Amino acid sequence: MHLVTIGLSHRTAPIELREKLAPHPGQIPELLQQLQERGLGSEAVLLSTCNRVELYTVPNPRIGTDEIARWMLELGGLSQRSAMQHLYHYKEQDALRHLFRVISSLDSMVVGEPQIVAQVKEAYRIAAEAQATGPVLHRVMDGALTVAKKIRSETDIAREAVSIGRAGVELARQVLGDLSRCSALLIGAGAHGKLVARNLCGYGLSELVITNRTFSRASHLAQLFGAAVVPMSDMERYLERVDIVLTSTGAGRTLISKHMLSRVMRRRRYRPMVLIDLSVPRVIETGINGIDSVYRFDVDDLVQVADRGKKKRQDAAEAAEAIVSKEAGRFWGRVLGETYNPLIGRIPRQAEQIRQAELQRANSALEQLSESERRAVDAMTRAIVKKILHKPVSYARHLASEGDSENLIRLLMALNGEDDNE
Repeated sequence: MHLVTIGLSHRTAPIELREKLAPHPGQIPELLQQLQERGLGSEAVLLSTCNRVELYTVPNPRIGTDEIARWMLELGGLSQRSAMQHLYHYKEQDALRHLFRVISSLDSMVVGEPQIVAQVKEAYRIAAEAQATGPVLHRVMDGALTVAKKIRSETDIAREAVSIGRAGVELARQVLGDLSRCSALLIGAGAHGKLVARNLCGYGLSELVITNRTFSRASHLAQLFGAAVVPMSDMERYLERVDIVLTSTGAGRTLISKHMLSRVMRRRRYRPMVLIDLSVPRVIETGINGIDSVYRFDVDDLVQVADRGKKKRQDAAEAAEAIVSKEAGRFWGRVLGETYNPLIGRIPRQAEQIRQAELQRANSALEQLSESERRAVDAMTRAIVKKILHKPVSYARHLASEGDSENLIRLLMALNGEDDNE
């Protein structure tokens, strides 16, 4: 089995670079199809979140990973010379282990955050519907989901997480103090935005207003929060009255510019406003930082607040890392072991060929026997071979199922009369 991971994350690249590489969700099926049509890979899943853009693929064995990486950078219009250093490449078991760490939130900005499991599931669903997945990635993704469930059930990693939602609340409270007299505008319906909005409401937010490009989706979300819904065309008018603005949308373009907010702040008489841009690419112009009484944050800023309870999370993360290492080794070994099943199946066939050849060699002697005696010899030799091979073949299949490829190879070589020291 061949597996490759290529990508960048909050650990290797600033948000300015991540947002350029991040595709619009609606583009992903087309990109996966393009990868296959260009012969870069036979299967692929593209994971794009606020913190990472990663491609998991079964590559064309005739090309190198650098060619796939160049294709990814081209999609984002990025210079290969400046951006290539931010990309990481993992192959085979290392790629599998990386996926296990990602879905277990060990590589997340906030260790233990729960959103990544749903994000991986969604990326897998999109790829499957685009017919970009096959037997390898079906198995790999199923294995990753199993490992994530195991870690959450056997460690306290999720219990000790300080979520992005809580971090957003802390930022707002640092600026505005008591939130019970504050109102907020949520632009978009992304997962992180909903988390922050839910936490804000939990702290007694006086009013929540929601707007979205799709009005029906905003209405559905508003029902969950008991919020009001306004059309996007009224966004600037509502900016004048709210204290907190959350953006969590895949619009891919600026929705709140410096010029717009300057007008709004003059009409607000510079009453403090907190803007939390959880969109990637960002939709709030970074230049607004220069406007008086405006406090803008993005996903990279939230990590400074979310990084609390570090010691407890670290202990849980160490336990989770041990599970990931063990499961990645076992899973990969099992997959490799399965590649030897055809070789195991050849052992009885080879033994039968040897038995037939020996019977043929003794044919002159066997001709002296009656037909019933020859049948008895044939059955007896067949039974002897079967009994001799039963235990080693059963043990070989056991080693394959356990992923113990090292001992399996030794056994196969011994059964074939080969010396592994040669």
